[in-house]
Amino acid sequence: MPVGNTGVLLVDWDNLAGAVIGRGHLVERGIVDALWSDATTRCGGHLQYKHMAAVRFDGSITTAMTEHLIDAEVVVSLKEQADIHLTVLAMDYLHQGCGQFVLVTGDQDFIPLIRRLLRDGCRVTVVYGDPDRLSPQFRSILTLPGLDSICIDDIYSLRQPPAADCKALLGLVELQRRGVILGGREQAERTATLAQWGVLPDEDELRYWALIESIGQKVTRTDAAVRAKDGFLPRPMTRVYVDLNAGRFTDLVAVDYAVRRLAARPKGLTATQLRSGPFQSDDGSRLLRVLDALTAVRLVRRGADDTYSVTTDDLALGYLEPLWRVHAALTMESFRQQRRSIPYRKLSGLIGAGGVGQGPNRRAAGAVSQAIRYAATAGVIDAVAVDGDRHAIATDSAFVRPIENAYHELYRAFADRGPSPVPENEILEFMTVRDRTRADPVFGYDSRDRHRILRVLAQSRALTWRDEKVTVPRTRWGDAGSSFA
Repeated sequence: MPVGNTGVLLVDWDNLAGAVIGRGHLVERGIVDALWSDATTRCGGHLQYKHMAAVRFDGSITTAMTEHLIDAEVVVSLKEQADIHLTVLAMDYLHQGCGQFVLVTGDQDFIPLIRRLLRDGCRVTVVYGDPDRLSPQFRSILTLPGLDSICIDDIYSLRQPPAADCKALLGLVELQRRGVILGGREQAERTATLAQWGVLPDEDELRYWALIESIGQKVTRTDAAVRAKDGFLPRPMTRVYVDLNAGRFTDLVAVDYAVRRLAARPKGLTATQLRSGPFQSDDGSRLLRVLDALTAVRLVRRGADDTYSVTTDDLALGYLEPLWRVHAALTMESFRQQRRSIPYRKLSGLIGAGGVGQGPNRRAAGAVSQAIRYAATAGVIDAVAVDGDRHAIATDSAFVRPIENAYHELYRAFADRGPSPVPENEILEFMTVRDRTRADPVFGYDSRDRHRILRVLAQSRALTWRDEKVTVPRTRWGDAGSSFA
């Protein structure tokens, strides 16, 4: 088949970005500029067709693609579609007589395409992101006559992310998850623990309080329950929590996503394999920041094969689900009783009825009490004095706004259809469609996240979910649109 001089640039963007991030560097628009410039030069100014395939593109990447007239090919998932889609495009252009191809990938699934292009007399250049990630088969194909291969380093100077981390945030939240109170006198060797994790430079308690001043917040409750001789009395008390501003909460969501994925994979995952959810269109800085924090706090270890795996078996629910579960159960019951609070002693039974998380141990007393303790230290619930008794009250915490937003959006959409059940697939599709255009999804990043929303709400009796049917009944919480807090 005769071939001409027309050039084609085909970029497996997720493969390249994953390789770059796996090396600890940033993925930025300059890489797109460099790919376009190099391909234009190699094709002698005859570069005519340009395509980049990925599940999702960051805004700055999309801008660069638009400027260089590169077509975006949005595919279904990281594991499939990109190689098939780009191969089909390549064959179409081959049959049109195109003779110069620049393929940006390190995926061995492209080997048959490379062989076919070379066999038909095309000039082929392969650009890969990390030589250490290439399979032996792919390395072998790069030695074939008529093929040129380069690493992305040869055309662009990769940059490392700035020296910013979320170790301090994760360190304090992990202390709370373990039931450690951040305020008051030194307890549970919290300062020493933070120093061991590298959050603090030493065990000087003054440094601990300086950290609290920088990313903590103090909340004064005038009716805090204080034990007295004949029960509990309301007294002013100052609580210390983590100040979850928008940036910190974004990091916490990313941490939560990463630990849940790693906990589900005992053999571990590489940084590239973690590039989904909040890391899908990340330039690498967030993923590397999260992995650095998880490793520092000793929740994750990095193996000799560059895979990351969890070091403890109690991270399957992540950092958010236990808090959501306690908040939703308490809020639903408070609205049901039309009371601002409920007796604290009833909280365990209330949450234990539905359990926390999944599996046979979800109703175990230890799991329930740990979730309640975590919710209290994180400020999701508080203890107040009511008529001499100690009551639990839901607070207005940033930790739980996602579950509230998700519930109220489902309620507005489906409560009018009660008591008739709605097919589970219809609910899940609604969640997916509503989040499709949002920068920060309400229902999460994947089906596992969406099922988590349904699980928490079902366990808290905000809806029923059984036999692949979901019923969203009328509730006072749903009608109110927000909790008592």
